[in-house]
Amino acid sequence: MTTSTTTTSKNSKQQFSVTCPKLVTVLAPAIIAIAVLVASLTVLAQGSRSKDKGAPNSQQLEIRVAKAEESLLKEYMEVAREYLSNGEKEEALTVLKRIERINPKMEGLKQEMDRIGEELMQENDVMLEFDVSKGWGNPICEVTEGKAFRLTATGEYKMNYSTTIPLTGLPTKDPAQDHVAVGPFGALIAVVVTDGKPGEPFVVNGGLEHMPQKSGQIHLRVNVPAAAKCTGEIKLQLSGAITSVTKKR
Repeated sequence: MTTSTTTTSKNSKQQFSVTCPKLVTVLAPAIIAIAVLVASLTVLAQGSRSKDKGAPNSQQLEIRVAKAEESLLKEYMEVAREYLSNGEKEEALTVLKRIERINPKMEGLKQEMDRIGEELMQENDVMLEFDVSKGWGNPICEVTEGKAFRLTATGEYKMNYSTTIPLTGLPTKDPAQDHVAVGPFGALIAVVVTDGKPGEPFVVNGGLEHMPQKSGQIHLRVNVPAAAKCTGEIKLQLSGAITSVTKKR
């Protein structure tokens, strides 16, 4: 009896020792998967709590944006004032235009821009006389791309013109020979000539403020056909971003 019991116990231990590694091998992937899942859930929970505690909401972000803009605008205004104190009005106006893009409703901004713009427009004041008999003739001044100038014209002239007119009316295709459709017949018109190439004519009438798209020289004439005989002189006043030329009408 004793011998039999001892043998059975030894067999059981051997069987268990054989079975146990197989069981571990089978369960290992499941145990690892559970461990990874638990770790992931822990990280997500911690991240969620961190987000709930630290992430700013929309209102807080808007406040930060407002503060950033306020700081930027304050710096812009300081730079604009320093430009003005140095007499650099164009640079100051450029800075104020940046402010306008950020906050167009800033109190006093438009008035300050208008004031500086008017001061610039009154600079370089020149008085000239324009002889209408010379067509496009010589340039009256030089202008710069993107910088405004002011031109005022006063007076009147006489015109003698006799021609056969077709039922389709007078031609308007050639600015060098015809009156042009851009303005009324007989009106004062202008063109910017850049490197010998004229741009599109524009109407002056009794005066205008104009910002040229290209740098060049301003030429004037009355809007009549080249065959018309015109006599008289028109008084001109120019100011703003202009430069005098050697030859003037």
